[in-house]
Amino acid sequence: MIAAINVTGLLLSLGLVFLAMYIIKYACDSFEEASDYLGTEVYHMAPGIRGATLEAIASSLPELFTTFFLLFVFHDQGGFAAGIATCAGSAVFNAVVIPAVCILAVTIKGVNGTIVASLQLDRNTIVRDGFFFILAELCLIGFLGTGELTWWMGLALMGVYGIYFSVLMRGFGTEHEDEDEDESEDDENSDEDNLEDSSTVLGSVLTFDYNQLLFSGQEFTAGRAWTVLSLATLTIAGACYLLSESVILSADSLGIEAYFTAVILGAAATSVPDTILSYKDAMKGDYDDAVSNAVGSNIFDICVALGLPLALYTGIELFNGGTGSISVLSDQISTSGSADGVQSLRIVLIAISLFIVSLFLLSPKEERNGKTMLTIGKGHGFAMLGVYTLWTGYIILQMIRS
Repeated sequence: MIAAINVTGLLLSLGLVFLAMYIIKYACDSFEEASDYLGTEVYHMAPGIRGATLEAIASSLPELFTTFFLLFVFHDQGGFAAGIATCAGSAVFNAVVIPAVCILAVTIKGVNGTIVASLQLDRNTIVRDGFFFILAELCLIGFLGTGELTWWMGLALMGVYGIYFSVLMRGFGTEHEDEDEDESEDDENSDEDNLEDSSTVLGSVLTFDYNQLLFSGQEFTAGRAWTVLSLATLTIAGACYLLSESVILSADSLGIEAYFTAVILGAAATSVPDTILSYKDAMKGDYDDAVSNAVGSNIFDICVALGLPLALYTGIELFNGGTGSISVLSDQISTSGSADGVQSLRIVLIAISLFIVSLFLLSPKEERNGKTMLTIGKGHGFAMLGVYTLWTGYIILQMIRS
């Protein structure tokens, strides 16, 4: 059962969560602006590729930094268990809530004032991202099942992302013919955003608008874009330190394991930029980018946000004469304190992933310009929100039972 609640500590931790979310939200706006310029104007990435690479990596930085802090600041298995929980919870949120928000926003609110009955998604994009998402999850689940995580497992996870990235760079599953149109729309939206930017120094500081602060809002060059990108990354890192502190503090205040607060609070907070970026893409009609960002973020979370900290932490430990591994016994990453809890969590995660991918792939199809397009409607959005409701109920139930 849950112990007596420390109200003061809980309120403080929630305050840190909202502060971190605020910082992450605005810092990711700067990151997105710079990365969008680099993707479209410098590296000329096609739609579907931008969402799965630059946007996915940008919106996954919170998970990466949060896992780093949870492991290196709080050390050992408990910290990494919270990191696993953050990425696992974020993966479910990204795969279920973000596509649902995009679908319902477009079908209810409409795009540019026009209600859209359904979204058209390239089937190749869903197959590509869905395959690597499930592959990454199976690798992680298999590694967790061994009882300990080692440096080579971290490298293996990053290797999976390397393969995924190389596939993306070959342009599989993208529509190049829409690139000029999308770039034009991006430019128009960028112009509108620039008009809304605060012209005051204080406003730029409060919104982490580094382009306005450093370059007076001038048009990007590659150098300016990389500068803004770097500063936004450092800002996100600072916010994630606050978030990692809030995860531990809220767990202590509630008298529960950090795993639970990470899988709900930490995961939702780190998914804020994913939601914002995907929503913006959906409202511009860039549906492939909206979905690719969400799923691509999940792949990055599992393979890099977990793999990189794991490889570095265990590698350093091995260099210093340690075992070069992290024990993941059942009572350290379980939602119920037993081996059954670990196993049930694995089953739930993979079941949700398979359900979402199947829900997309079994949708009505139509041929367009030599491509198979999937028709996604409002019912898909409500179905995914229902899945997330069940997921949240499952976590809360396990928390009460622990």
